[in-house]
Amino acid sequence: MGRITRVAGAAAVLALLAAGCTAADEPDTDTTITDAATPEPGPGSLTIRWLAYTGSGEGAVGETELTRRPHDDGDFRVEFSENEVGGIGPAAQAGAWNAAIVSTLLLGLPLSGEFRFETSGRVDGPSAGALTTAGLIALQRGDTFLDDVTMTGTINPTGTIGPVGGIPEKVQAAADEGFTTVLVPLGQRNSPNQAGEVVDVVRLGDREGVEVIEVGDVYEAYGHLTGEPLEAPRLGGDPRLSNQSYDKVSAQVEATLARYDTAFRRFEALPAEIRTTLASSGLLDAAATASVDARDLAQQGQQAGAFLEAQQAAMLVETLVGAGEWMNPLFTQGLPGLELLFRDALDLGPTSARVTSFLDQLSTYSPRTVADVEGLVQGYAGTFDAYSLMVFAHQMIASIKARSDAGGYASLEQLFTDLSGPLLYARLSEAMLTSTQATFELGRDNPGTPVHEDVDLGAVGDFFRRGADANHTAFREIVVAPLAQQHGLSEEDVLARLSGADMAVAYATVERSLLPVITDYIGEGKPNADYAALAYGVTNYVRNAGLIDKYYNNADLGPGFEITGVRWQAALNRALDLGRQQLGAEVDALRAHDVDPVLGVGSYEAAGVMRNGTDSERFSAVNQYASGFVTARMISYLTGRDLAEAAG
Repeated sequence: MGRITRVAGAAAVLALLAAGCTAADEPDTDTTITDAATPEPGPGSLTIRWLAYTGSGEGAVGETELTRRPHDDGDFRVEFSENEVGGIGPAAQAGAWNAAIVSTLLLGLPLSGEFRFETSGRVDGPSAGALTTAGLIALQRGDTFLDDVTMTGTINPTGTIGPVGGIPEKVQAAADEGFTTVLVPLGQRNSPNQAGEVVDVVRLGDREGVEVIEVGDVYEAYGHLTGEPLEAPRLGGDPRLSNQSYDKVSAQVEATLARYDTAFRRFEALPAEIRTTLASSGLLDAAATASVDARDLAQQGQQAGAFLEAQQAAMLVETLVGAGEWMNPLFTQGLPGLELLFRDALDLGPTSARVTSFLDQLSTYSPRTVADVEGLVQGYAGTFDAYSLMVFAHQMIASIKARSDAGGYASLEQLFTDLSGPLLYARLSEAMLTSTQATFELGRDNPGTPVHEDVDLGAVGDFFRRGADANHTAFREIVVAPLAQQHGLSEEDVLARLSGADMAVAYATVERSLLPVITDYIGEGKPNADYAALAYGVTNYVRNAGLIDKYYNNADLGPGFEITGVRWQAALNRALDLGRQQLGAEVDALRAHDVDPVLGVGSYEAAGVMRNGTDSERFSAVNQYASGFVTARMISYLTGRDLAEAAG
């Protein structure tokens, strides 16, 4: 559905749990013991030599043998072989899963196969992700790695290479092992060493006889690693809607802007004191900006992007109006009105009934084309997000009420400060559901081809769900756990603080905990269960990957764990550029096969606005491009066309 980046940015002002701490550079935590030899590669295998930063603060080189082969029953399987108990740590395993998934997506291969990773000693961390992805691509293409070249960097869904730590130590280790070329993530030429000193790793390499080259994506890196080209997708021009879809979307833009205007008039009718309080959140200004962007995009003929911006504007003002209505008894009656506020805010009945009703509507919808699937998947994804946000807000409001009942607040002002954020989140969940319903209507009944009869929807959903699981594990291991250790907090406290500043974390955390409930709803045999599972998998695969890209070594965090800056702008810029190319090229390919992915075009156009915004919005633009690309590629799989042949 439409983006809600500006809500997350403004919500940082209302972070639920303040923390008096700042983020420091987190070194890459790969560790390895290389005293055991890696077995000789077998047929159809390739050995990669990766760089690590050990727990003792030194660089090291390790080896992993990669094997990739078709799987007899069409399943997607990953196997790990280790000679130490727990030798391949959870973050390294998650990184291997992600490399298998990304390499499959980028090549357009069938969503099946058997992948084996054999490593001696111990290793953990994600910094071999890009090298592993390139190795799996080389296996598929029949290429080999050059013996004297290696690389460090994470991998993202569109193929960009993410920043890592410990680069000076890794370059030194590579030189000691006889490598002549080391590839590092774009923008990390000047990187801190263990002592915190900034080192020019290119000059370090010169002194040690190693050429250090910055690379921004796996396409660029592949040529250095193999000596063979790997063509990146080419964008012929900005994708546009068909005339039929243009008229449909244009009408929805007008309707959504009218919804915004209605909500704004309701906001103006609130008591002045409440309006002033709510305006201080920054959401009103964000809504006004989104409405201006929507009208500008519509004027330029970018109706799909205008629709998403208009949705953003309407959601934000509806959120403020709803919160203001809840707050009114508190402002007019004081403490006696507090019970009314808690009563209304803790009543999940109305929103739960809306969620159930809409899910029932989705379950009875029969998609005729792959374009219809786009709308159906977005409908499920938005509903799961709205429900998750509702649960998150309810938990926080209930906790605040319990503290209030126990006399834990010295003043009404202190209580209200803590309560403001959860109230906004609760009301936002309702506005999101309204927007999700509109997005579903826009995404359905558009031109397209039928879902191919040989496509196994369950297998496609499982593919992306596994990717979501892998990225969630990596996020917990390489972001949450180190922050908890660094600041003396529990992992749950870290998640709570991150969730207060970034709704993407709240979604990922709550949906993970609600997975049994979601699984029960989308259980086998229920109507459209496969599409619901597909929605969960695609949405959370991209979202969780985005959290890693954002928080693992690239975002500066403030006292409340809110993003205050970007460490490696060059890497972020490349992610934006390649994401734009990937999404645009995939939309063009669908259009060439008579499919009109309206929401994919919307993601492309809206991300074009977001990429020029704040640091948080720029990260969200990367996620918008990636989400649009992965969704469009998923639709391409459903057509049954040979993506690998098209990519080749």
